[in-house]
Amino acid sequence: MPPRIGQVRRGISPAPTEMLLQRRSGVPVLLPVPLFWDSPPWHTWEPPIAQAVFLAMQSRGVLVSALESELGRTSPTGSANSSSDADVSEQPDSELGIPRLLPYRNERYGLSETDFDHATVVDMHLSPLRDASGRFAYSAARLGRWEATPDDQPLSGGGWIPAMTLPPDVADLASLDSKVKQLRSLAPHAAVIISVTPEWIDDHLNDLIAAGPDAILIRLGQIRMTGIAFAQLTQRLSHRIEQIEKLPIWIVPPKTLSKKPLSVSDSIKTIALGVSAIAIDGWLEEVINEFNDIELPASYVSDRMKHISAEVEEILQRRFDPDLENFCGLFSTLVHDRPRDLLGTFDPEIAAILDLPCVGRL
Repeated sequence: MPPRIGQVRRGISPAPTEMLLQRRSGVPVLLPVPLFWDSPPWHTWEPPIAQAVFLAMQSRGVLVSALESELGRTSPTGSANSSSDADVSEQPDSELGIPRLLPYRNERYGLSETDFDHATVVDMHLSPLRDASGRFAYSAARLGRWEATPDDQPLSGGGWIPAMTLPPDVADLASLDSKVKQLRSLAPHAAVIISVTPEWIDDHLNDLIAAGPDAILIRLGQIRMTGIAFAQLTQRLSHRIEQIEKLPIWIVPPKTLSKKPLSVSDSIKTIALGVSAIAIDGWLEEVINEFNDIELPASYVSDRMKHISAEVEEILQRRFDPDLENFCGLFSTLVHDRPRDLLGTFDPEIAAILDLPCVGRL
């Protein structure tokens, strides 16, 4: 809703889009926008295309989840691959202020020491997600990219590798704080977050907060629910976490029952309800489909990366930039100490369910 009559007499200064993520120790992490790309399908693109996509999204200020190996930049030993089509900056992303999300999976496939230097935020995955096949596992295609498997020497077996629910060096949730401290020492300039699927919250929220993360990420991307059910869950989650400790909540939103992703305006409402950052994977479905159609230039093309980057930019300018601009415009209107107070609804039932003002009562 706009500001109420009489509350503002002059022009309304827009709210900044930058987000400061406070860390338990060290200076806060500054993120240009409260948006992140949680699960890019790097293994489905050739490394030069993956690198061009990654750099293009980074340049827009979006926090992107990526390992060097997923971008084809490391050898099987984990060292930097100097023969890559893209130049790798000698200065870590974290020192350049470039946002990057490090996905710390419990199995550590594809992880190298270089990844910690680049991380702005380290995301410790505790919940395995279903593969496209429905398994809680990793496909041979993903493992092949992580382990830099040559095309002429594919992984033997070609099956799935089961995913873990806890890192092998963590005995139980009570010992999780030692892993968080280890990640802080490995990535001293980065924030550390813990990510789980929602069922962990019911019984283990106290343990997760006691581990000392800088934020908690809830993954709902493989769940379908109504928008009102999602709003209720967001409210309950925010209220319960604040009862223990005020900690930022990040969300990978669910798909609606109509199989549509969360819209830009709904993302803003979710932030107004108390979420600090939200994943944009749902916004990028059509973008990803077009990335899948990009072909590597012929070997005689002098600057292959320039050619690929131009294709990536054209797709993003057409398919993604309008949504990003719309988000920033809507976000700039959250000029309130409690953004939730700017929400309202025309539906009396929804107003009662979410404890919001019912607008337009006659």
